[in-house]
Amino acid sequence: MITIRIEDFYPGALIFLRATGLFLVMPVFSGQMIPGPVRIGIAATIAYLLHPIFGDFGGVPTHWLILVLEVIHEVLTGLLMGFAVRFLLYALEMAGEIIAIQIGLSLSSNIDPITRNAATPPNTMLLSFGTVLFLVTGAYQFCLVAFTRSFELFPPGAIFNPQSIDAVIAASGKVFLLAVQISAPLLAISFLVNICFAVLGRAAPTLNVFLLSFPVQILAGLTVFGMTLGLTVQYIMRDMQALPETMLQFLR
Repeated sequence: MITIRIEDFYPGALIFLRATGLFLVMPVFSGQMIPGPVRIGIAATIAYLLHPIFGDFGGVPTHWLILVLEVIHEVLTGLLMGFAVRFLLYALEMAGEIIAIQIGLSLSSNIDPITRNAATPPNTMLLSFGTVLFLVTGAYQFCLVAFTRSFELFPPGAIFNPQSIDAVIAASGKVFLLAVQISAPLLAISFLVNICFAVLGRAAPTLNVFLLSFPVQILAGLTVFGMTLGLTVQYIMRDMQALPETMLQFLR
């Protein structure tokens, strides 16, 4: 007869809960293209592999309230680490919206294949581009290493440091900074195009410069966007390399 004790799988269950919270918001793993059972299977595999490394985490709580609090604690920890990675894609989405407004593509919305939400073409392109870089550069592997490291620095039952709020605020501020840095060339070219057509409208009042400016603005914006794509990659890679450290800073 096989006897199953809760002490045997309780530590693995805590790792599974933290991994589940991580995959709920982490890029790629949280996308609609990966079914829920697959994500659950990946989280269970990670829990099975890490369980022998970290031991029993102090054993099973003796009171049901402590057990519930530990479950909530692990899910929230995983979500917090996932948001540390997700902030990068939030910045790309914001940059895409700014670019779409500046070059006149804000009304041409479509369905984003990753989030299944309405998005503009620049938004979809930047989000897909960032997701591809997240995979091909192996950044997801370093994020999983940081997830493993989190059990050493922030084991189950650890108390959140109030100073970690400063790290969350700083990371959210970098969202706006990265979005502005990516969209800055497009903001500049949009301003120059508007200035040129404003001067043309004063020189030739009979011309409908409002309608004439749309194709020129789109063409100039897409040209500058393509020319600055290498700079965009540098900005994304800079913040992507700091993702594992950011994940751990949210917990310390």
